[in-house]
Amino acid sequence: MGEIPLSLVFNFFIFLSLPFLFAALLKKVKLPPLVGYTIGGLVFGNIVSSIPAQEAIKNFAYFGILLLLFTIGLETNFSRILSLKKIILLGGSLQILISILLVFFIALVFHFSLLTSFLIGIALSSSSTTLVAKIIQDRGEESSFIGEVTIGILLFQDIAFIPFLIIFSSITNGAQTSTLQLVGDIIVSLVKSTLIIVTLFYIGQKIIPYMFNRIARASRELFDLFIILFIFFVTSISLFLKIPTLIGIFVAGILLAQTLEHQHIFTEIRPLRDLLAVIFFVYIGTNIKLTFELNILPQIILFTLIVIVIKAIIILAIFLFLKFHTRTSFNLALYLFQIDEDAFILMSTALAKKLVTPSDYLFVITSVLITLIITPILIKNKDKLYKRLRSFTKKYIPFLEKFITYRLDTNQSPIDQLQIKNHVVICGYGRIGSYIGRSLIMANIPYIAIDYNLYTVEKAKKQGVNIIYGDPSDIDILDYAQVDEAVILVLAVPERNIQEAIVLNAKKLNKDIYIISRVHREVDQTRMKDLGVNVVIQPEFEASLSIIKKIYLLHRIDKGEIVNKIRRLKIEHGAG
Repeated sequence: MGEIPLSLVFNFFIFLSLPFLFAALLKKVKLPPLVGYTIGGLVFGNIVSSIPAQEAIKNFAYFGILLLLFTIGLETNFSRILSLKKIILLGGSLQILISILLVFFIALVFHFSLLTSFLIGIALSSSSTTLVAKIIQDRGEESSFIGEVTIGILLFQDIAFIPFLIIFSSITNGAQTSTLQLVGDIIVSLVKSTLIIVTLFYIGQKIIPYMFNRIARASRELFDLFIILFIFFVTSISLFLKIPTLIGIFVAGILLAQTLEHQHIFTEIRPLRDLLAVIFFVYIGTNIKLTFELNILPQIILFTLIVIVIKAIIILAIFLFLKFHTRTSFNLALYLFQIDEDAFILMSTALAKKLVTPSDYLFVITSVLITLIITPILIKNKDKLYKRLRSFTKKYIPFLEKFITYRLDTNQSPIDQLQIKNHVVICGYGRIGSYIGRSLIMANIPYIAIDYNLYTVEKAKKQGVNIIYGDPSDIDILDYAQVDEAVILVLAVPERNIQEAIVLNAKKLNKDIYIISRVHREVDQTRMKDLGVNVVIQPEFEASLSIIKKIYLLHRIDKGEIVNKIRRLKIEHGAG
């Protein structure tokens, strides 16, 4: 075996080092690394005359997408979707269908062909699961109502990706096919693929968990090899049955999500998936030619701006229609306005089948990149943007502000006249707030709850809870809840900015009120105490203390010593 040419090694070094540098740079400014990978590929593709081993890189990139879809299927949690099925199924379906229709018309205005506009409408209708789920996790909002609805909508869109990919894969020779024949081909492919997938899913439910369980018991090394073997087997079966390979591998991931070993499978696959997925995004970047992009960059930016504004308005309108509070609807719009990374896969499929031109492909994927870059910035400032927007409407559009205040964000309270004193006000009536409310009822302590989730409010009302539908950070809502006559204020909302607004407004109404607040992160403790919060509780820390106490008791440590050790932990934590 001869030596590898130095030029080839150097080219591969540059091919991966540029994306690494750009990803590290973007990570520092809290932007998604995958954008850095694509930018690195873009730079590499524009400074070299030809990409080394282009066919091999293309194949590695495609295998990376296979593994990406496999793990998405592996992580799909249907129980979460079912728990919020009415909101997610109705809201998700409306969002996708309306987005496809309006983006289709926008693409036509920008002089794309009828078929290309249809494909662009589908490709740009979904939102980014990878990026938004990561942001929600980093912000500690995965257990909040907004976090759960957002994740549910994203998972619903991931499932909708199946028929989308079937549509893209079933269209052939689009330019030479009549519309009627094209619709017929799509319907036939959807029906055929659905029947095959349902059959394989049903059979797989019976066989696959059993096979993986038996092999996992036999040997870990054999089990790891069998995971890769299984992926190749599913890919081969998909090709043989002429169903989209990406769909076959996605369904395989869903099947394995039901096994006891799915976490181990994910752990083993993830490093290889991450590496090959990086190669995919770098490869996407190499296809973008700056000489073309610079000429039409203003047009791309205008197109992107129109698409994201339209998508945001659609989401806002849908959730207002579902009777969500304007703050909740606005936050959901900012979480879901961007374009999904799956658009890369769909448009790459369309390009490979020559359904779109290279210039149309570059136009669309550049638009996707722009939305991914601005998403973290807008989500980070969502509360400030909402506050400024409400201030703007109050100052310049007073009739709209009245409509929002008295029609959209109000609901008849079960308490006609609030004649209550020395009570507790609970801001947020989710898991924590409802437990607190239940305990206060048991102790005959009067309280009023405030929540801006209409569904939570309606459910609580049926249980006889004194609850107000409204934004707890609004000083008028706090005034209506008689905060000036209350003795304790409990902050059970997860968002830090809302907590800060509640504290500041409550102190204006009652400077002596005793405030208890939950926080997600240790860094928020000091901030809340500086604002005047009397007690700050971090649920994760309190849970760890309960576990520690049980461990100490099982080891028969003296109760006095346990108290001292717990006190020391609280002092170290800053809660003492």
